[in-house]
Amino acid sequence: MVKIKHPRLSKPPLYKVLLAFTMIYFIIFGILMAHTAGQPDQAPHNYYSQKYSETWGIPEENLNIRYTFIGQPYLYYWLNGAIYKVYNSLFPTGKLRPVLMWRLMSVFYSTLTVFFTYKLASKVTGNPYAGVLVSFLLSNTLMFVFVSGGISNDNLMNLAATAAIYHLVNIYKREDFIWQTALTGIWVIIGSLAKEQFLLLTLIIFLAWLFFVICNCRKINLEFKRKNIFIILIFIGSLVLFLGLYGTNLLRYSRTTPACAQIKSVGSCRTYGYRYDFYKPFNLQWIWFARDDLTNPIKYGITYWGFKMIESIWGILSETSFIPMLSVSLHGVLILWALFCHFFYWQPKDTNATLLFVILLSYCVYVFLWNYKTEVEFNFQHYGVTGRYLLPILGTLLTLITHSFMKIKSLLLKRITIALVVLLYFAGGFGMYISRYAEIFSHWRIYY
Repeated sequence: MVKIKHPRLSKPPLYKVLLAFTMIYFIIFGILMAHTAGQPDQAPHNYYSQKYSETWGIPEENLNIRYTFIGQPYLYYWLNGAIYKVYNSLFPTGKLRPVLMWRLMSVFYSTLTVFFTYKLASKVTGNPYAGVLVSFLLSNTLMFVFVSGGISNDNLMNLAATAAIYHLVNIYKREDFIWQTALTGIWVIIGSLAKEQFLLLTLIIFLAWLFFVICNCRKINLEFKRKNIFIILIFIGSLVLFLGLYGTNLLRYSRTTPACAQIKSVGSCRTYGYRYDFYKPFNLQWIWFARDDLTNPIKYGITYWGFKMIESIWGILSETSFIPMLSVSLHGVLILWALFCHFFYWQPKDTNATLLFVILLSYCVYVFLWNYKTEVEFNFQHYGVTGRYLLPILGTLLTLITHSFMKIKSLLLKRITIALVVLLYFAGGFGMYISRYAEIFSHWRIYY
């Protein structure tokens, strides 16, 4: 009698199970935040998405309002509009409101950001469990999850930033140069077409790529395989869209994106009029006269800006705000501990950690200088000083933090550190949401 052999299904590795759990965990948290009000700039994001849902091209300008379409990054809104049009054609009697649909799409983009953060951390540390840990940390960062539940082009930009940095690390890992370069370029263009703020990160990533090429030009192996040719064509198509937007703007308006007043009347463009009561043109001479004041750049950075970034990333600072001071303070202490470990255990051959640190530092310096210039212009009224502008490199920061802790030589100290990190992030993330729901988040609840 012939015995029939039944194929045995191999069990997935534990890290894949943990990753799947983390992704589901984040999706649940993100959907809960999608039913929460108060995310930043909801009115303009909703307006743009609504207008793009009415056409497959660029919507017509309304000269009586301040929102402009000409020369503006459009990809996030175009995708929102396309998704709604497809849904409406498939389900003409569907009851899913576009606002909820676009919020859920933001959760989808951020879920991919969590996944690429896992891939980035796994690549840098060489440990998939460290990648799962970093994705868990990101899933419990309050401001990131809060923004992920809203209609915001930040979510697509954050995804593009994390994915582009991941593929840049692959280049430094000497993986297929053409494939990884093209993917890096595609993600960079996606981020740039989603939000103008991404252009600085585009420059940083390009300079890092150029540095690698110059240092390794004789070692680079160019393989023009079929898949590489295919991805190059996609990159070229994306590059055409990039140049079509920003190249045209530079030629026509002498700016990366035109100011509203270059398209419409000044009266239609004025926003936040009360702010201009404080406005004075930026002048570098001012810094000399403020050298002994608390508003000089060094004191400002130490006494205000740094902590403001921390409390508005691990807390919520938006139209509605929630700053759990104990949790925020502990996250600040954790960053200092990670910074100490990073330099104490740093080795010259650890090029990937150095690459991430340079990207992180460069972007933070830019945001600081941008914030400080605005502070000087508006008499330190703290307009636009919020940690959400650092969210594109949040995955990079969390990867560096975990990488630093994984290098701790003492096994006991390493285990204690990682255990405290997991506990802190859960208690300051989803645990915070659950424990403070009746007191805080239930009052932010919105129903569709």
